Amino acid sequence: MPSRRAYLATVAVAGLAGCVDDAPGSDTESPTATTAPGTPSASGVTVEAAAVQYAYRHIENVDWNGIQPADGQFVFVTIDARAPSIPPNRAAFTLLADGEQYAPITPEYGYPVDLDVPGDGYTPDDGDADRRGWLLFETPAQLASAPTLRLDHDPEPEEWEPSVENATSPPPAWEWSVDAPNTVAPDETFDITITAENVGDGPGAFRGAVNFSYPMYMRKAFDLPLDPGESATATVEASIEDADSGTEIEYGVRTPAGESTVAVTVEGESTTPTTAPE
Repeated sequence: MPSRRAYLATVAVAGLAGCVDDAPGSDTESPTATTAPGTPSASGVTVEAAAVQYAYRHIENVDWNGIQPADGQFVFVTIDARAPSIPPNRAAFTLLADGEQYAPITPEYGYPVDLDVPGDGYTPDDGDADRRGWLLFETPAQLASAPTLRLDHDPEPEEWEPSVENATSPPPAWEWSVDAPNTVAPDETFDITITAENVGDGPGAFRGAVNFSYPMYMRKAFDLPLDPGESATATVEASIEDADSGTEIEYGVRTPAGESTVAVTVEGESTTPTTAPE
């Protein structure tokens, strides 16, 4: 039985994101029109989907994934603004929550992937294709009330109440480990195993990736949705193809609770002399 290596890390996903004091729509006395998500508003804008995430995957390097955790929580809202002749710009939108206003943020690392909402980032100035996409907001880890998306435009502002149940839940926290065999036989297929436990007070998804540099650069992602107190295991299959004996191959594991590297060594051929039968 090959020996195993393990890495353990603990982190709580919590904190506060700064509110935006000078965001559009500061005049809370203005009349507003409230529109149900999925229904075109008077402006022609539709809110398609919304989701809370405590981290997201992004393209880190070539075909590798990195993980960007939130200081609090990320709120993604996908809008469709293809109907209006002139789509609203990003600055016209704000997220209202607990008496504060939050402006859309640009992801610290571009190219988020595998999100819980459809589309790419909303950038209406880049052409018709980008009139449908998501806006990203960062809020405190737990809100007292559900957030509202606001669009400031003439003749009156509009608001939507996107369905983001987790926004008012406590955040998750993670303990995790990763295991892989120390040695593998040439051309052997083996498993890299990631185990995570939610030790926080609220539900969340443990989002991660295993990055390969051999035999080519590639990534394999995993998501483990966990309620408080739950644990689960993700298995990522890897293989050694045409590697020389004695070669050490490393795999980078990225998670919202930290990162680690596991290494496996390709076993050499047996040097035990063979005795011919008499």
